[in-house]
Amino acid sequence: MDKKEKYELAWALFVVVLFAVVIVGTLPQDFTVGGVPNTLSVLNKVDAPSIINTRIIAEQYVFKVQESGAVNAQEDGSPVLYNIILAHPGQYLNLTITSADVTGNFYFPDYADQVVDDQIVPGLVTYDALRVPNITGPFVFLNGEYNGPWFSYQEGELLVLPNSGYFTPGSITQLSLQDARAQSNGLMGDPYNPPIINVNGPVNLVTDKYGLFNSSVPGPTLVAKANTEVSLSLLFTTPASDHNYLYNYSSTGVAQPDTNVEVGIYAVWWNGTITPVDQIPIKYGTPMTFTFNATAPAYIYGITSPVYNVYNPQGMSNNFIGQDKGYIMGAWGTILVEGN
Repeated sequence: MDKKEKYELAWALFVVVLFAVVIVGTLPQDFTVGGVPNTLSVLNKVDAPSIINTRIIAEQYVFKVQESGAVNAQEDGSPVLYNIILAHPGQYLNLTITSADVTGNFYFPDYADQVVDDQIVPGLVTYDALRVPNITGPFVFLNGEYNGPWFSYQEGELLVLPNSGYFTPGSITQLSLQDARAQSNGLMGDPYNPPIINVNGPVNLVTDKYGLFNSSVPGPTLVAKANTEVSLSLLFTTPASDHNYLYNYSSTGVAQPDTNVEVGIYAVWWNGTITPVDQIPIKYGTPMTFTFNATAPAYIYGITSPVYNVYNPQGMSNNFIGQDKGYIMGAWGTILVEGN
């Protein structure tokens, strides 16, 4: 072996040893929830009662969420929530994110405080820590990665609930000011920054041709007074084109409005429990009116269980020439209940 070959071998061995040192040094962290070193350093300084272990499974067009620890969220007895994370001010989300099918992204743009941007790759686990904002109210997170034609509908809300009582007028004002600043500056026209509407009498919401309320995902954030009667009318216009996720194709390739959909009102309680208030099968072209007393701190309205959409014109979609299908949520939003 000549001198040149010895140097090459020595360099190769050095690289192998370096990789081994890195792998051994990070192995205990890489397989721990919240495993990246900078995330661990943040969470190690946080008291355990303030940490919400948040597992997110990103499917094409929806986020499936499971929470444990400081908040044990459940929806009607199920530990799986769709596009909703529940928390209290000052807590931390210990995020463990995986993909069920395609490459995606978890993007949390709280421009007044922090921006979290995590890539989600099939077969890999993404970890991060997200500090829950001190302002109560809904904060939108979304999929920032194109993963199919309906990717822009893959949005969710981090709903920050008061520890007790109801949302204060001051917190609603803070939300409104932040929303106004965003809409009048860099986020003008941003569909992921839902408008805030005060409930003064009956509220009417109508879906557009895309199946959205106010062309926003999520829909408008409504604010109602505690212990008052709320009357919410939801009108779903009849889907008539492929631009509407409620326009669904059968196996024979014939498209028609999807009638296998539930619409309702769901109460969100302080401990993270979500319970149905009222739910009925969807009607098109006729207002669906829900009347209830605002006793919970928040509510979710509209379609909260994903709709399975299939694009299959003339029965031609298949694995060889291409297909598009997946669970989608578009016509939904939150109601905040304001105390004195």
